[in-house]
Amino acid sequence: MKYNHFSVLEEEVLSYVDDTKPSIVLDATLGLGGHTLSILNNKKSVSNVYCIDQDKNSILIAKERLEKYSEKIKFINDNFKNVNSHIHEKVDYIIADLGVSTYQIMNMDRGFSFNSQNRLDMRMDRSQVLDAYQVVNSYSVNRLSEILRDYGEEKNHYKIANQICRYRERKDIFSCKELSDLVSASSPGGGRLNSSTRTFMALRIEVNNELECLKEFLNKSIEILNSGGKLIIISFHSLEDRIVKNFMKHCEKNCVCETTKLICDCKKKSTLKILTKKPIRPSQKEILVNPNSRSAKLRVGAII
Repeated sequence: MKYNHFSVLEEEVLSYVDDTKPSIVLDATLGLGGHTLSILNNKKSVSNVYCIDQDKNSILIAKERLEKYSEKIKFINDNFKNVNSHIHEKVDYIIADLGVSTYQIMNMDRGFSFNSQNRLDMRMDRSQVLDAYQVVNSYSVNRLSEILRDYGEEKNHYKIANQICRYRERKDIFSCKELSDLVSASSPGGGRLNSSTRTFMALRIEVNNELECLKEFLNKSIEILNSGGKLIIISFHSLEDRIVKNFMKHCEKNCVCETTKLICDCKKKSTLKILTKKPIRPSQKEILVNPNSRSAKLRVGAII
């Protein structure tokens, strides 16, 4: 399978990685290895890299791309929420690109693409039981509506959920293409977004429990970063970005007491300094080369 692979905000990420002393990097969402390859090509002081991904096939492709640096890399097949089960030393940089990998989108077998005629899937980890087929064909209309509203921020959430449930009374919705056509008929889109985009995103988040996994990962990431170490996160939609932003703000606070309290008794201490007061966005040049980068936001914090 041929595909183009772009590392989103590559130069911006590199700018936060120092090259003056030996360092250890954790790439928490390896994908096809773009950010790890960029760092190892440009930052000679990086001594070791831990690379985590829950998709075995992505790891196999990344291993080929990173072959010349194999002595510096340890590959870990797991969800990044379990980071503390695998990393038993302090690291200097943690990088997480929360986007879906090129390989997963373009591989029709994986059931992420609007045009795939294969079974609805959307699992990052193909060993898990729950997939998009089960969600679409077994969840109640109210539960589907909630998922589309809360995870996809889809304004026509109930209409789409109702159409899905009415359609499946005749037959199961088998493929991505079948679902995409149904959503398009229920809620014609406009502008640059495919009308199925929000529905597919919501289903993917539900199948992979993405938001809860992200929260768990962020909490554990603080524990394994060295003093001065940097947490570098790229998000692609508002729900992820809000979680990252609020997490960093909470870590930066010295007090979380109610404003009505005269004396602080929460014992909260600041653990992180936010280095990006506003998220860094891709340049117009990058968006022209890789339109999929247009929604990316980069936030960085340093451990105190």
